[in-house]
Amino acid sequence: MFDYEKRTALLRAELRKRKLDAFITSFLPHVRYLTGYSGSNGLCVITDSAVTLLTDFRYQEQIETEVPYASKQIVRGDLFVAAIKKKNLFSQSDTIAFEEDYLPVISFQVMKKNLSGARLIPSNGIVEALTAVKEESEIALIRKAASITEQVFEKILGVLKPGITESAIAAEISYLHRMFGAEKDSFDTIVASGVRGSLPHGAASAKKIQKGEMVTLDFGCVYQGYCSDLTRTVAVGTPSSEAKKIYRIVLDAQRAAINAARIGFPARKLDESARSFIEKKGYGKFFGHGLGHGIGLQIHESPRVFAKSTHVLHTGNVITIEPGIYLPGKCGVRIEDDVVIRDGTCEVITSSPKELIVL
Repeated sequence: MFDYEKRTALLRAELRKRKLDAFITSFLPHVRYLTGYSGSNGLCVITDSAVTLLTDFRYQEQIETEVPYASKQIVRGDLFVAAIKKKNLFSQSDTIAFEEDYLPVISFQVMKKNLSGARLIPSNGIVEALTAVKEESEIALIRKAASITEQVFEKILGVLKPGITESAIAAEISYLHRMFGAEKDSFDTIVASGVRGSLPHGAASAKKIQKGEMVTLDFGCVYQGYCSDLTRTVAVGTPSSEAKKIYRIVLDAQRAAINAARIGFPARKLDESARSFIEKKGYGKFFGHGLGHGIGLQIHESPRVFAKSTHVLHTGNVITIEPGIYLPGKCGVRIEDDVVIRDGTCEVITSSPKELIVL
């Protein structure tokens, strides 16, 4: 399904540009992106002549079906120690790139001690630049994950009612995700009702939903490794006039951002397109997080969409657009969609209703 040879060719081109001989990573989303391996213990080494995946006995059969391109090595003990002992892996490598954002200190110390003849170069952003631009096959999987989450949302509307706990809603979401074909939730489901709606990442609690409350539902699933992320805020019973007011502001701000999203547009400007709208309505100080983030094999990845972002949108970026207003002691509203940046347009993947739903 994926062109791993092309991915590693692009990575090698970047290594040559930076005058680096080898690249090593144990960060599992990047290992999977480069090799196809989905296990819980893996190390990938890429040189100009080879791609090598190291893992342990538990995954011996799994890698035969998952890893079509890389050389596969089953080893014992610490993967970094095993990689260093295989002298041929680094025999032609004077400079070795590693991902300092993800490399455990103990693993770095192992390399520093045992690869004394090589220079270890912290090199962040190499794989992130590749994963930020999705292949059509990746977009198709994100779309499928999003469709599963949307089916779940439709079902959850029939479950939301006064007296049910936030935790019960979260549990039902997880159950339905799997029933509709997902591997798992892509993150811990957020269910925040009433005054808890002012918590942008309010984990589902034992609180019972009350009549007249707004309920923010932020959830997603994983399908064949790829994530979805959807937020909708609904009312259980007639909401207050202020709640309805901020709902309209958030919805209009989100639509403004979606209309602005296009290739070549700075991510910080996209954030500003929604933030400035909310500020003009007098609620700027109640929107404290970034507008969105990339999604893919991780629920949060490049490009980041926030006020200080240095990213510029490219064709193939898949990002969330999720403005919110959070009023302490009252309520909160967030609306989020997954979108693909295309040539000349912004394609919205998620299609669940966004006009305020009153149950």
